[in-house]
Amino acid sequence: MSGQKVKKPVRLSGKRAAREILLLSTVASVSPEGKERLSSLLSGEVDWKHLMNLAVLHDIAPLLFRNLQANELNGLVPASHLHRLDQIYHQTLYRNVIFSDELSRVLTAFNQRGIPVISLKGTALAEMLYDNPALRTTSDMDILVRLDDLSRAGSLLAELGYEQAASLSRQSHPFHGAPYHRQATLPVFIELHWDLEDEKLINAPKHEIWGRARTLHLQVGDTLMLSPEDTLLFAIVQLCKSFDQLKALSDIAEMLRKYRDVLDWRYILESARSWGIAAGAYYSLKLAADLLEAPAPAGVIRELKPLAWRRALIGFLTDRDSFISRIKWNKLRDETLVLLRGLMMRNIRTTVLVLKKYRGPNKRGGKLRTAFWIALVFVTILGLKTVRAVSFGAVSPVQRKLRN
Repeated sequence: MSGQKVKKPVRLSGKRAAREILLLSTVASVSPEGKERLSSLLSGEVDWKHLMNLAVLHDIAPLLFRNLQANELNGLVPASHLHRLDQIYHQTLYRNVIFSDELSRVLTAFNQRGIPVISLKGTALAEMLYDNPALRTTSDMDILVRLDDLSRAGSLLAELGYEQAASLSRQSHPFHGAPYHRQATLPVFIELHWDLEDEKLINAPKHEIWGRARTLHLQVGDTLMLSPEDTLLFAIVQLCKSFDQLKALSDIAEMLRKYRDVLDWRYILESARSWGIAAGAYYSLKLAADLLEAPAPAGVIRELKPLAWRRALIGFLTDRDSFISRIKWNKLRDETLVLLRGLMMRNIRTTVLVLKKYRGPNKRGGKLRTAFWIALVFVTILGLKTVRAVSFGAVSPVQRKLRN
């Protein structure tokens, strides 16, 4: 052993250990190194209440349970928490199997009527990325149809026993209508989309997206899905809407792992810019690489790098700890997320549009309230950073990466 330095084990507080366990478990399959690290952390001090709260908040409790079980680490988990994780896993499996059966019925009916549809998110995405319907929670089914087919699609859903909720304002929901509902074994909801997002914010070319869609052979049956590249871009759009959601980041990381050898990165780069989500793509890929060790190409990340002023503002508003441990005051959290989303838009005009849409087009004093909340967000985050710096005496490595 002479000449060799023996590394001392890193001791983490119970909360920090919980957060690292969460990140190590937010994968479809844990690596051998990850398993070793998980075993070490689970054998030490773990704030289990904190870990369970985070797993539920981020909708990744099924992934946590499956990875503990698959790596034979169940014995290191307190019985009450293991039982709760087991319940969530099997509830998710039960719900998603019902959703998959219903999706198969709906897709069959659409195919018989000659109405092309693309399955978005939900159980189809769970099967596409995780190969296990229990590993991705979902609350509804999202189906993309061409605008010309929207009326026929709605009529067909009515024939299948669905009722549409009260109409939504096209101004507040310019890319999908009110959800359709059907009471089966469980309540089932379907949203008919005619676009991926508000075209005033995201310029996703519908014709090109439909042309690139491909048929996947899933357990629910054959269905059109977005191409891998468009699936990745759409997942980035979803993450930008709620930039503290590990489930959305997990979808991106699994896309990068599963399709690493076939993704057309030139198309992704060009589309991220033309869609107006280059900054969002930069932070999504960077976070997937930094937090979940996803194989995001460093060169692509560099090409998407926003201007310094934008990086400074976004880096101030978000870091590793704030991404994983949400702001407890929901109103302040919502305001922070809206501000983050606005900063990830293509330009100042779309940033302002995001803020106006959140405030509501008919609300009086919108500008004054927006200014008040922006100021409050920055002051509060500055206070939190000051407390954290005093408590821990350092900035986290991931926070420094995000700022760069």
